[in-house]
Amino acid sequence: MTFSIKYNPLFQVKILHNYFLNKGVEEFNSMSDAEKAKQMDLYDIASFVNIVPTLKTQHKINGHNLVFKTSDDGFTIWSKVTGNNNIIPFISLDNDLSFTFLVQLKDSTFLNYTNLKLENAGNLYYFSNRKLATEPGSFRLINKSGDNNSVNQNFVLSDTGANAELSKLSVTEKDNLFAIIRIFVKGKNNSLNITNTNGRIKNPFKTFELLFGNRKTIWRYIFGNNQSVSGTDDVKKESGNAQQLITKVSQPLTERGFVSIEMDGIELPNPNARMIKPNTANTKYYSEIYM
Repeated sequence: MTFSIKYNPLFQVKILHNYFLNKGVEEFNSMSDAEKAKQMDLYDIASFVNIVPTLKTQHKINGHNLVFKTSDDGFTIWSKVTGNNNIIPFISLDNDLSFTFLVQLKDSTFLNYTNLKLENAGNLYYFSNRKLATEPGSFRLINKSGDNNSVNQNFVLSDTGANAELSKLSVTEKDNLFAIIRIFVKGKNNSLNITNTNGRIKNPFKTFELLFGNRKTIWRYIFGNNQSVSGTDDVKKESGNAQQLITKVSQPLTERGFVSIEMDGIELPNPNARMIKPNTANTKYYSEIYM
């Protein structure tokens, strides 16, 4: 007689970023399935973040016959299973059992191309299927896959909440820490649970999602001599300065694709995301290009 050990996904967290998935003004969600597949083939979160379980969570994973596995678009927790339908965790999971993962930034320019308020830089984001007692009612719960809601300031922990969470971590775990992901077996409501009422793994298994929007900026073109512009051009003089032109509307920053900005029938180059300049007077962000 032979015995086989089987593992099934318990839950998954996807991390999507439109700076990498959009192409210029073409948005990922509006693409065909074939185009989406091409974009996903080029996508890898390891280029901008590192996801690791806390030491305490790794002990929980080991103790419950679970496996943590990363992928190009996030991570999955797999459970050793038993029973005819392979949906019964080999070791039962208590309703209040939680798993905590650290989101550590690898790209120093992450906030340049991510549509988050720069004044929140250094604050701690928190994504969970339960709300902490320290947080107000407006605090957001983690999105489910397909919700298509971008991360915003409503995921930022209060000072009290952040200090409490940081006190649980080692010095190494705090390095480059941007966010905490915490998934409970039973969330605030049934739609956020990862097991059903009798402790079986949900079918399909629960998938959560972190969606980051890409930043839009005013593109500023700096010339060495005076330029002439017309009303049909995509740029205009900034404060009457003929050597400094800006786009009439904010434009998206993306890793791939090209945004057509025309002046006198000529397409101007697109900026990279290495530098942005916020203007506190008009609450806008600028990308500069020297011509």
